Amino acid sequence: ILHYMKIEKDIADLDAFIKGIEPEVVGFLDERARQAVALQQAKSDYQNHTWNLRSAVGYVVTYNGKEKKRFIGDQNHPDPRAAEATNKLLNEENKTGTGIIFGDGMFYASFVSSKGYDVIDTAELYLAKALNDKK
Repeated sequence: ILHYMKIEKDIADLDAFIKGIEPEVVGFLDERARQAVALQQAKSDYQNHTWNLRSAVGYVVTYNGKEKKRFIGDQNHPDPRAAEATNKLLNEENKTGTGIIFGDGMFYASFVSSKGYDVIDTAELYLAKALNDKK
C-alpha cells in the first residue's frame, strides 16, 4: 500500500534555513581546501625546477551541483600555464553534489606522482581527515 501525504504546513522557514546554511558549508569547505593547498605546497617532495607544478595546485568548491569557489595556488606565478592548465582541468570536471574537487593541471603531474613523489597526496589525506573526522 502506498499513500501520498501532502504537506499542508508552510515550510518557508525550512527553505530559508536550508538556503541559509549554504554560505556556512561553502565557507567551511573553502577554508579546508585553502589549507590543503598551503600544506601541499609546503610538503611536496620533488625537485621544483620551474615552480609550475607547485603553483598549479588548485580546487573548486561545489554546493548542490554548482561551483561556488575556485582557487589556484599561485595566480601570480610568472608562467601563466600553471593556472591555465588547472583551470582547464577543473572546468572539465563534473561538479555534481557538494564537495571539493582538488587537482594539479600540469600535463606532467601524473608522471611525477607515478614516480612516487607527493604531487597532491598530502592535500588528499588532509582533506579526507578534515572533512570526515568526527569529533
